[in-house]
This record gives sequence, structure tokens and C-alpha cells, in this order.
Amino acid sequence: MQLIIYLTRRAALVTLAATISFPASANHPGENLDARMFEMEPYFQAIDAAQAPDFELRNAEGNPVRLADFSERVVILHFIYANCPDLCPLHAEKIAAVQASINDGPMSDLVQFISITTDPVNDTPDVLRDYADRHGLDPSNWVILTKRPDQSDDATRLVARDYGLEFTTTADSDMMMHGAVTHVVDIGGRFAAKFHGMDFKNVNLILYVSELINNAQHRRRERSWWDRVTGVFQ
Repeated sequence: MQLIIYLTRRAALVTLAATISFPASANHPGENLDARMFEMEPYFQAIDAAQAPDFELRNAEGNPVRLADFSERVVILHFIYANCPDLCPLHAEKIAAVQASINDGPMSDLVQFISITTDPVNDTPDVLRDYADRHGLDPSNWVILTKRPDQSDDATRLVARDYGLEFTTTADSDMMMHGAVTHVVDIGGRFAAKFHGMDFKNVNLILYVSELINNAQHRRRERSWWDRVTGVFQ
């Protein structure tokens, strides 16, 4: 039964992906993709910035991690904090569902999921290590990050601000006011898009990521062909 469900899901995703096609003459990777996604998904926002804001944080084991470490993958990035009572756990579980669908297919090695805590004081390494188990995230291509010891306590909130998202502490509690945004960084570090809120369709994010990967592979094939041709004359 599990195999039948798996094959059905894979077939559905392949069929949906086949409905999106883009000419090789696009002015830049993602131009036609962005226009089509805007028609399909009301919570989609194209960014198309040259580079996403880089950062150097650390994981639960204390090892340094930069966004640039994943330049060969599409990055799906979001901000959370562990004590968030409602929005963060729902957002994490939605991301986990997207991850499960992606990891069912051939894209798993080309997509990296990153969660960043905006409450590094309370989100200790033990809390961070427990986060995947609580919300169903797969550590094979997911990591949760916090500030480095030499950074200020608001360092990760400043990273969130760089991505256009505010986490505002309330005066009478440890809660933070914030929205839910899923950020997508293209292969090579281009800040491609945002999916806002919780109501976007998971399959639209999956299709978007799939086409970013297809575009990147197409660019590589073009470069490889050009290199072979020009190499003859060198």
C-alpha cells in the first residue's frame, strides 16, 4: 500500500511539472517561471535579487554554517523560535510536508532546507536538536541555525530583517510578533522568491523549486556546449 501511495504521489507531481514549460530564450532564469507562478499562486512574490543576504551562523553542534555553503542547491529558508505557540510549529510542519514530497523524488540532493531561530538565548543546542523530531523534518537535507558565540543576542533577528521579516518582542512576555514567509534561494545564491503565509499550495512551491533546478541544469548544459565549441579554437 505504501508503494502504491508513493508511486501515485510521484506520478501526480511529474504530471503537474509537465504542465509548465519555458522557452530557452528567456532573458534570465526564472523570468517566465515567475510569471506563470504568479498566475498559479496568489501568495507568491518574485524577488529576483542578484544575491540573497548571506550569513554565517552555527548549527546545533556548534559548527559554522553559511548560506554560501549551499550554493549548489536550491535553499528553502524560514525563521522560527521554539517557544512560539502557534505559527512557527504550523509553518515548520508545512515545510516538513514540502520536504517529504521533495525527498520522495530525485531532487533531494539538490534542495537544502534551513530553519533559523530568532530566539538564540532560549533555543539551546538541545532544543535545536529536538526540533526535527517534534516537527517531522528530515536532517538529511535540513539544518537549524542559531547565532555564533561572538554575535549579539539579536543577530538572527537581524538576519530575518535582511530578508524583510520582523520578529518583534512583546513587552509582557517572551513571545514575538511576526509573519510566516518561506524564502527561496536559487542555485548560485540568487534570491528568487517568497511564498507568504500558510495558505500557499505545497505543490506550487515544489513545482517552483523543480523548475529552478531545471533552469540551472539547462544553463550548465549551455555552458558545457559552448566550452566544447570554443575549446576547438584555443
